[in-house]
Amino acid sequence: MVSLWKKTIFLCCILLSSSIVQAKWLIDNAQVLDFETQRYVEATLQEINSKTHSQSFIVIESTIRQPESMVADDLFDQLTQYTAGQNIEGTLLLIVTEDAAGLGRRVYLSTSGDTTIQHINDHTVAMLTEQFAQDMYGNQQYNRAVRNYVASLDETLSASPLSSTDIAGGGLAGLLSGLVAFFRTKRRYRLPERPIPAVWKSNTISELQQNQNDLIDRQTRVRMIAVPQRPPMGGGMGGGSTTHYSGSGNRHGGGGRGF
Repeated sequence: MVSLWKKTIFLCCILLSSSIVQAKWLIDNAQVLDFETQRYVEATLQEINSKTHSQSFIVIESTIRQPESMVADDLFDQLTQYTAGQNIEGTLLLIVTEDAAGLGRRVYLSTSGDTTIQHINDHTVAMLTEQFAQDMYGNQQYNRAVRNYVASLDETLSASPLSSTDIAGGGLAGLLSGLVAFFRTKRRYRLPERPIPAVWKSNTISELQQNQNDLIDRQTRVRMIAVPQRPPMGGGMGGGSTTHYSGSGNRHGGGGRGF
């Protein structure tokens, strides 16, 4: 009888331990995600971070007492153990399910690191947070919204730049097209092979006539040249990334919205 109880307790412990997700990149303090979503998100974030050599997190809270941008930046710095002078690449998506400092439900994406801030610019941040809000529309579909966000983040961060072969091929094609245009223009504007005989009889002093040119415009216009504005840091579709500094001194980009 005792051995049967021991076996039962042992099996229960195994089942309980197998149902617990060892969270490292996902922190669901609001407990809105089911087990399958937690396991999928944790595994996908682990894969993303391994491929991109970055650190991306998702933190879900019920309420916060400070602005979501400040909380998200500070959480990223704490989770990555940021110290002054480091350039840690990564993102942190903060989801507030009930109230964010009196503003209701909010989602905010914080970016860190020069490459990440340039790659996930203001336009991309707006797209990701807008997609999250649309997935939440009509009902509190946190599982669907978080899954779609992770898939979009994977696609965004895994987008590789042009390879060396592509760059070399593009440069060669541009060189060839430039040479073709050069020789075509040179042939069109080359001088005639035979010199034109001088018409000396019509250019003698007796044949010269005085001509007056009335097409000279003596009116002067003054216009101020506009000084071009320096674009914000970053690149990609839709412009650059506006940045700010957290309490730890780390430079962050990002943005958010209500849902």
